[in-house]
Amino acid sequence: MRDDLSLTFTVLPDAFAVCRLNADASIPAWVLGDGFFSITRTDDELSVVCRAAHAPGDASCERGWRLLKLGGPFDFGQVGILAAVAGPLAEARVALLAISTYDTDYLLVKADQLEQAIAVLTRAGHSVKVADADERIAVRCAWRPPNSQVRLHATFDAQVIEYDAAQDRWLVRLTGLCTTDADPAARALIEAQIGRWAYVPSEARRGLTLPLKYETLTGGIRFFYTDDPRERR
Repeated sequence: MRDDLSLTFTVLPDAFAVCRLNADASIPAWVLGDGFFSITRTDDELSVVCRAAHAPGDASCERGWRLLKLGGPFDFGQVGILAAVAGPLAEARVALLAISTYDTDYLLVKADQLEQAIAVLTRAGHSVKVADADERIAVRCAWRPPNSQVRLHATFDAQVIEYDAAQDRWLVRLTGLCTTDADPAARALIEAQIGRWAYVPSEARRGLTLPLKYETLTGGIRFFYTDDPRERR
């Protein structure tokens, strides 16, 4: 593996499925559409990679894949590209499927290993970003107001911006308030966070409720940023 080969990946926003049809099957209409899909016919099978939402429930599919696009194009004579990726992922026991096109390569990794794959690739010297097409998550928070034993809860809709591998956290931007059980005064403080930025741990993307100090709402403790915190680095 070449140590000087630094690659750039983009995580595409959709979940994908790998489907198998009979070798003599016609290409199904549900495969075709906007965005990424791949069709390969061999003597043994017709193999399809497409958005999971497009694959019918009765199709023979392995679902739950995420797709990383490698920034290209690359010259056909350039060597070591896949090795620079497959090696570190294999050492971390992250399974992958690779698809090559004329311009570049795509990697499929299982959704439950995506964060691990991003961390591994980043540590190997590569750059990974989330596609602009929006991955959105629910960010759940809880606060205990002063002189109260009852926690307030809120769930924000958030846009995923970037993974920070050094601290295993995600930069998100809060785009809306889904639910809250706060009283009107506290609700006003919570709603004031909409549009702000925050770093959340990877566990937050898997549904963990973040226990926060009430001062994060009042400004006494910085957790929510009014502008992009990357500009402060």
